[in-house]
Amino acid sequence: MEIIIKTRAFIKKQILDIKTYGIRELLRKILLLIEVLVRIPIDTISIVPCLIIRLISPWIVIRIQKVDTNNFGEFILRPALYYCKKKLKIDQPTKKYIDLLYINHKDKLYNKQLAKMWKRKLNFLSGYLLDPINRVNKLIPGWKNHAISFIRERDIDHLFEKYQVLDFTTEEEIYGKKMLSKFGLKDEDKFVCLLVRDGAYQLKKISARYRDWHYHDYRHTDIDKFILAAEELAKRGYYIFRMGVIVEKPFNSKNPKIIDYANSNLRSDFMDIYLGAKCSFCISTGSGFQDLPRLFRKPVALMEIPLGSLYVHHEKFLLITKHHILKKEKRKLSLSEIFSHGVAYAKNTEIFEQKGIELVDNTPDEIKDLAIEMVENFECKKKSNPEDEELQEIFRSLYAFNVKRFNCNDSMPKPADSNFASIINGQIKSRFSTKFLRENKNWLR
Repeated sequence: MEIIIKTRAFIKKQILDIKTYGIRELLRKILLLIEVLVRIPIDTISIVPCLIIRLISPWIVIRIQKVDTNNFGEFILRPALYYCKKKLKIDQPTKKYIDLLYINHKDKLYNKQLAKMWKRKLNFLSGYLLDPINRVNKLIPGWKNHAISFIRERDIDHLFEKYQVLDFTTEEEIYGKKMLSKFGLKDEDKFVCLLVRDGAYQLKKISARYRDWHYHDYRHTDIDKFILAAEELAKRGYYIFRMGVIVEKPFNSKNPKIIDYANSNLRSDFMDIYLGAKCSFCISTGSGFQDLPRLFRKPVALMEIPLGSLYVHHEKFLLITKHHILKKEKRKLSLSEIFSHGVAYAKNTEIFEQKGIELVDNTPDEIKDLAIEMVENFECKKKSNPEDEELQEIFRSLYAFNVKRFNCNDSMPKPADSNFASIINGQIKSRFSTKFLRENKNWLR
């Protein structure tokens, strides 16, 4: 009876979709049906290679894994961690093995240059060949022995410092320098990548018709708030590349060193990767791109939200977060209160709204101070004074206490990507914005 009810509901939904969206939706559903029908004989044939893989497993293990390209950050991070562990012989099979990777033919490549570079490093085969084998393999007991664990994790063991994952060919290096010269840079010029998240790119990937992106609004920041920081960096001799593929509005500045690369006709998949690899450092409001500079061992000033997901595991991260305003009392929440109010791990705009908490962007001055601290810490190697170091220690201790308190409370859900594993082992190494801590001492409660 339950199956009949679900079938009727499914049919009603299809009819409603077609009435709502018209002929294009009908054609899309017909194509999906054809795809399902074609898949049946292909999957049947795929049983044979799956059986062969099982038969030869006593001598050699064949593992197959689909590489996700839909999320730029994961397309950087997951293959990179896998490759490092393989080269450094960490968590590898004890038997002789062959790993085969593929990209599903239906998945869109959001950066072809990155795919090209991965294919130089890893064993990629056609998705048309491997996807049905991988799909059938998961229906046979023991399939996990023939799969690669591409888990979502951070480089808490600093593997990127131990092994250089990606590199450019000689021809690519020449081409990259040629393109930099077109932007007005000379060989000795330094530049910074600036990535400010807005909603345009998400809507380009998946229309609001198919997905409500409102839940991600809490992560967005106004690009205009970064003009002051960009001007300060330009005074200090840096070029600034405003990164992005699709953006909501231009980065308005008449300074020739401030380049609205996202809206430039010179933007390309190759230059996205080249700039991220060659920058002096990156300033990011929390996006997959920030994993690219880290892959190439570059410092990152990270304006992260939610608070519980700060990147605390490496010295090359400089952190800041948005102001959390309790609207009812019209006051800023302290670090501990953000945890206590249940929004330290919130990843949906509605949660902040339900809790009566407004997220307020950092001021242009706070962002400028963050940029200055990046230059002084990582370029000028300026040493901080004892008072500032004390503030950093208070932050680390208080942050670790709250993360442990949250994760050790059985009544609270455990966030999958929390920093608990690294913090419990005493691995808080990142710094929080010193100027922010000085001027917001009440936040350290």
